[in-house]
Amino acid sequence: MTKNLGTFNGSAILSNTSKMPRYSISTPAQDCKTGAKLAKVKGSVCSSCYALKGTYNFPSVKLAMQNRQAFMASPKWVDLMVATINRTKSPWFRWFDSGDVQSVKHALGILKVCEATPSKTHWIPTKEKAIWRKALDMVALPDNVTLRLSAAMVDGEPPKGWNGQTSTVDKDATAIGHSCPAPTQGGKCQDCRACWSRDVPNVSYHAH
Repeated sequence: MTKNLGTFNGSAILSNTSKMPRYSISTPAQDCKTGAKLAKVKGSVCSSCYALKGTYNFPSVKLAMQNRQAFMASPKWVDLMVATINRTKSPWFRWFDSGDVQSVKHALGILKVCEATPSKTHWIPTKEKAIWRKALDMVALPDNVTLRLSAAMVDGEPPKGWNGQTSTVDKDATAIGHSCPAPTQGGKCQDCRACWSRDVPNVSYHAH
């Protein structure tokens, strides 16, 4: 089904995860700027990254994510992404169920896509505070976007110095703000849309 919405180098542009409401886009977690460094830090939220294990390690999945990374560096990716997302039926879209923004140029392209898909509500999880700060100095965040900055450490506090939504990961500490209900719902979002909501300051995910 995804392939009918758009392809690049033979790979589907969008990913379709079982946990979330329909579509997202995934790129290699190994290419994360900050996340790749945190993956080497014991106790960090990336030290046991789900996108570095399981089905994400299948050769076909790795190739598809590499193709999506190349896609978002191609000249006409914004226009094709807009057309692809606008053809989806779900009003919800997540950026990066694996991976993260790569540069200010990349961030600006993402914001163009969001602005050109006003019928969709976008959630952008990220650890790249510096990149997004520079991008948002240049353009405003569209009203249909929740840009959620992730804490670096498990059981850590929400990121400081960020004028927007955040997320944390709890293991032994009490969840901060909205506790993600997925662990009690078969690992699925079901009706919860807290991650997409600007009215939810912080979402806490239980470590897995």
